[in-house]
Amino acid sequence: MFQDREARRARSCFETPECRSALSVIVGAVLIAGCLWPQLALSGDQITMVLATTSSSNERVRIAEAKLVAERPGWFVELSRRAVSDCGAKLDFAFMPWPRALQMVERGEVQAAFSNSFKAERAKYGAYPLRDGKPDEDRASKKLVYVAYAKSGSSNETLGEGGMLQALRLAAEKQASIVPELNKRGASVYEVASELTMLRMVANGLVDAAVGIEDNVQPILDQYPDLAQLIVKLHPPIQKTVGYMMFSKIFYKYHGELVECFWSTSAQLRRTEWFKSMRATYE
Repeated sequence: MFQDREARRARSCFETPECRSALSVIVGAVLIAGCLWPQLALSGDQITMVLATTSSSNERVRIAEAKLVAERPGWFVELSRRAVSDCGAKLDFAFMPWPRALQMVERGEVQAAFSNSFKAERAKYGAYPLRDGKPDEDRASKKLVYVAYAKSGSSNETLGEGGMLQALRLAAEKQASIVPELNKRGASVYEVASELTMLRMVANGLVDAAVGIEDNVQPILDQYPDLAQLIVKLHPPIQKTVGYMMFSKIFYKYHGELVECFWSTSAQLRRTEWFKSMRATYE
């Protein structure tokens, strides 16, 4: 009798809007805890933040076979690991095409992506270090220098900073922050999946030039010397800006103190003798 009475009571609860609403909140919370943050520790352990970036290997982040190099993984990796440890958390890295990294930050599937120029459309879902309501360049993660690369034997002075680019066919990485600037200056921009693809387009005469971040493109030219012989870097740079470690606003909402600590501690460590000595070993 008791079980029948309780069963009828449970069925009547499902039939009321108030009960269904409460149940939906509970189910939603369970889904968020189990699906949105699968990479976070949930039992009072240290949080492990996953930082996403492209698979371009250089002295900042050294990559082999889509994984960090175990020994001497790069000066930026060492800096970030120390900063996050000082803030009481842990760190991991994920390597993927840039558009996917941005999508995963937007959905909260990774905690951050680097290095991001400040863009209003990205700020809708990404958190940047701010001071007085503006991006704080003192807590930026990288200076970004966008350079044009053309086929050897060709040059075009209008590819310099501030020059107009009408009628030029330029290749750039998909969703790169330089794309709106190239469009504004009159270029026909072909967005491609990787820096290697855009360099091959230049070598094959499919575009007039490729535009990319110098620190990302140079390691590719070093890796493919036959391709490098066909490519020339043009001066001056197309644009100079700064890049940030952009965190997901979903993550920042619940762990804002940790994120602020990471940004500030990273900036403070860059001014120490430890950092200067450590970075010098990679040069």
